Amino acid sequence: MRARFIPFIRFFGLLSLAAKEEYNRRMQHGSIGIFDSGIGGLTVARAIMEALPNEPITYFGDTARAPYGDRPREQIIRFAREIVSFLSRRGAAVAVAACNTSSALAVPLITGEFDIPIIGMIDCGALAAAEVSGSHRIGVIATANTVKSGAYRAAIERLLVDAVVIEQACPALVPMVEQGEVSGPRVVEAISGYLAPLLDAGVDTIVYGCTHYPFLDSQIRAVAGPSIQLVDPAVRVAKAAKAALLDGGGLSHGSPSPAHYVTSGDPERFADLVHALMGWEIDLPEHVDLASCGSSYREGLRRQATI
Repeated sequence: MRARFIPFIRFFGLLSLAAKEEYNRRMQHGSIGIFDSGIGGLTVARAIMEALPNEPITYFGDTARAPYGDRPREQIIRFAREIVSFLSRRGAAVAVAACNTSSALAVPLITGEFDIPIIGMIDCGALAAAEVSGSHRIGVIATANTVKSGAYRAAIERLLVDAVVIEQACPALVPMVEQGEVSGPRVVEAISGYLAPLLDAGVDTIVYGCTHYPFLDSQIRAVAGPSIQLVDPAVRVAKAAKAALLDGGGLSHGSPSPAHYVTSGDPERFADLVHALMGWEIDLPEHVDLASCGSSYREGLRRQATI
């Protein structure tokens, strides 16, 4: 199955000539902006760094407002607008919503409001699952909001008309990961309970519908067993980011530089979690409280018809 990144193509086709010129300028000089409710999106950042080692990256972790999993839809949309606006103002050429909840609830609505493409998780995860599932019985583990949205079910069924999609909300997992708890009896008990309905339904593939779940990969594999394909959409997201850059001004030919980290929460706690979960030593992240930045962030960088 050939990968298609239709959301980006649709985005680019809608731009005016001047907006396309501005977009190409950003592509030649801008960064990749990645955002998540917390530290889960670092699993996507890692995949992007491996695929695009010379591209500058800005990562925004909205830890002050995490988790997103059970927040009202309107808040998720507002948060995504604020963060994409912030990343765009910081010179991002591409924004990556490394958060499935934001990808499901916000990305489809806000993509047309900005002069940069916004890449989400859902289509990438659905494509990866469709490629590896033999029985087309596919499980999705995700936050409550992502499950309620039905976004994964719809995306998978667009690719596989005979798909049987079983979705399972896992509300306890993100708080555990955000506290650095990625193993132990409590984690195993929670995972076992969440996977049981999927395994009973006979799925052959399970999609990680939350970017925090790869931190639990070894625990999930132990419960799921060797016959189940576990899909992390991050690799597909990295390919989509590369495609967006190539369709614009091309890839960076400069020397690799450390990613710049920004958080709305406690910078020291963020750096400690990055070290504990990723093994990375990073400089103290920049602290930005978007809620106190005024309405300019909330308005976003909307395309004007006169541009």
